[in-house]
Amino acid sequence: MRVMRKIKLKTRKWLRAIFGTISLTAVAFVFQACYGIDRDCDFDTHLSGKVRSKTTNLPIEGIKVSVANSVNYGITDKNGDFDFYACIQSYRGNSEKRISSDSIPVLFADIDGAENGFFTNKEIIIDINGQDEVKINVELEEKN
Repeated sequence: MRVMRKIKLKTRKWLRAIFGTISLTAVAFVFQACYGIDRDCDFDTHLSGKVRSKTTNLPIEGIKVSVANSVNYGITDKNGDFDFYACIQSYRGNSEKRISSDSIPVLFADIDGAENGFFTNKEIIIDINGQDEVKINVELEEKN
């Protein structure tokens, strides 16, 4: 009789633990579904495009594309395509490089070494004008 009671108590504790975990997970899921994941800043802009060689017009792989003072970046794939969200809010706080409130510098840097040749780094200024998405096509020169 006493052994049966202990087994029932242990079973009840295990069931409470399991259902408590499931309930907590369900609450977290509903919260995330309703409110979403908080973005890292107020204004994210989707930057995408293609990087090509100026001399051969072929796509360049391994180019890091970033916005000044933003932690987010993209790296070009074998087709020269890149795609990432840039936190423009963090850039806007830096008045040193700002040209206008909607103009930001986008940096292109060769980070893969000699894998596909050496290319010069480049900085271009783009005008976002409050757009959620900007497409950029760039040609980089090979280093001699």
